[in-house]
Amino acid sequence: MVYQWQWRVIWDNWPLFAQGALMTLFLTACSIAIGLVAGLFLGLAKLSRRRWLRIPAAGFVEIFRDIPLLVLLLWIFYCLPILTGLKIDIIESAILGMAVHASAYLAEVYRAGIQSVDRGQMESARSLGMSFWQGMGRIVLPQAVRRMIPPFLNVTADFMKASSLASVVGVWELLRQASNLIANTWRPLEAYTAVAVTYLVLIVPVVWLTGVLEQRLSRRVAARA
Repeated sequence: MVYQWQWRVIWDNWPLFAQGALMTLFLTACSIAIGLVAGLFLGLAKLSRRRWLRIPAAGFVEIFRDIPLLVLLLWIFYCLPILTGLKIDIIESAILGMAVHASAYLAEVYRAGIQSVDRGQMESARSLGMSFWQGMGRIVLPQAVRRMIPPFLNVTADFMKASSLASVVGVWELLRQASNLIANTWRPLEAYTAVAVTYLVLIVPVVWLTGVLEQRLSRRVAARA
């Protein structure tokens, strides 16, 4: 029996996929934005000589990198309200879970990027009378961030794909919209194929940009050598 594709189902319901794609982008943007800020402080704390900063930061990063995102999302959605009494809606819980997970990964990106800058740069800044934070902000971080852009984009692409896990707590992102359409039309092949193509449209440009930036960075490093 030859399967009869019915792409009109997708065409007639394209607003659902558009809404799902927008929610996917929204979840990704919010979680990465929070992760970039929190990850910076965690990365700096992991590099600190003060044990009361370094040890908790290292523990946070290790714990939330090791816990699967799906488990984290379910725990925040079902368990956190019971323990705290806070009312968290499905979108807030998804953003919180993804942001915590992103913070742990981005902290390692910051740490590696900062450590890739020659220590002499900070020593020079301190010899000029700058404080540690002035040297970090004016000298070290600007150099490190340029090297960290490709890894940042890689994490962004990974979390764009991981946003599909938010469907398990009821967020109407791309995969959830497709599942709802399948329940109403019984056309899983068309729906899941449309989801795959939509993810490709969203993620391929990010992956391509990552490759371009990595090549440019490699050429600059080679030219300086």
